[in-house]
Amino acid sequence: MEAAIEKILENLSNIPGQGGLIEQFEKRLRKMQRRVLFGIFETIGGEEVERTPVHLYKAVLTEGNKAPALLRFYLPAWRGYDEVFWQALGDYAILTLHRVKDLEYNAAGGRMKIEYFVRTSGDAGRIRNPEQIRKIIQKIAFLVEREILPTDFTHFRRMTERRGQIGELSQEKAVALGALLKLMPV
Repeated sequence: MEAAIEKILENLSNIPGQGGLIEQFEKRLRKMQRRVLFGIFETIGGEEVERTPVHLYKAVLTEGNKAPALLRFYLPAWRGYDEVFWQALGDYAILTLHRVKDLEYNAAGGRMKIEYFVRTSGDAGRIRNPEQIRKIIQKIAFLVEREILPTDFTHFRRMTERRGQIGELSQEKAVALGALLKLMPV
C-alpha cells in the first residue's frame, strides 16, 4: 500500500488536477478501486448473476458534452429493499461509470435512473453502451445482495446528505442564517 501511495503522490506532482491534495488523492484512489471492482466482475459466473434480474426499459443516448445520457432500470427482486442497499448500489454504479451526473432510485418500485456522460473516445476498456451498463448494474446488485461488496461505501450518501446543508447555501443565505442565530435568544 505504501508503494501505491508513493506512486499516487508522484503522479499528483507530475499531472495537473483539480481540487486540493485530498481530492486529487481520492480521485486516484477511486481509479484504483474501479480497476479492482472490474477484476471482481470478471470472477463471477453468468448463471448466478442472471438470477438477479435487471431490466433496461429506457435509454436516451446523447453524444458529446451538452446533455447527459439517460438510462432507466427496473430491478424486480430489489423492490422494497432498504435504502442502505440502494445507496450501495448507487455508490458502485457511480464508481464504475465514473462520469455520473445524477443517480436516483425508488426502493418501493425497484427502479433506478442514471444520468451520465458517455465517453466515446479514450481508454479502450470504457463502458459505452446501455447493455454493458445493464450487465454492470446486475453484477453490482448480485454482489451487494450477497454481501460480497460492503454496503458502507459513502460517496452516494455524501452527495444526498449535502443537499440542503450549510455547505450548499449561498453566501447571502449563510449570512442571513448567521444573523438570525445572533438575534435568537439562547
